[in-house]
Amino acid sequence: MSDRPVEGNAADPLEQWRDLRDVYLDAWAKAMGEAVNSEAYTQVSGAVLDTCLTASSPFRDAQKKAMISALEQLNMPSRADFVSLAERVANMEMLLDDMAAKLDQVYQFATRAVSPTEVKSGPEAKKAAAQPVPRPISEAKSEATAATQPVSKPAAEARSESKPAGRRDSAKSAKKGSR
Repeated sequence: MSDRPVEGNAADPLEQWRDLRDVYLDAWAKAMGEAVNSEAYTQVSGAVLDTCLTASSPFRDAQKKAMISALEQLNMPSRADFVSLAERVANMEMLLDDMAAKLDQVYQFATRAVSPTEVKSGPEAKKAAAQPVPRPISEAKSEATAATQPVSKPAAEARSESKPAGRRDSAKSAKKGSR
């Protein structure tokens, strides 16, 4: 019955109940596993789920209409507005990527057209030295990203530094005069 050693005459009185419980739970688990894995159970649960979804459809539609109406009254975007906007942004990103790829191809073609073995002399060399060297689009993107990084100064300091000195003084005197 039990593999536990018995200390003298003091046996565990609940050991038989535990064994009975384990056998009972194993039998139910096996029976439920067989029932759930049967084709009949699948058909019945599918029919019940279909009925519930069909019955709740009018309520979901009414809730959807009420939500759209409430969002319109509050001048807030709906889910459809966000989906439409996301699609437009994705299309713009694809167009920009295509343009960047084409510009890279043009740049590569232009750099291949002028070979490094060609040496210019005279006035043409001075013109070429004065003109900026074109860069690939990928380098320009990384510089643009670095330029848009947030500044660590507080917004109030940045605003005060961006005003010309004359404007700041006139603004201060206007405030003093209004008091």
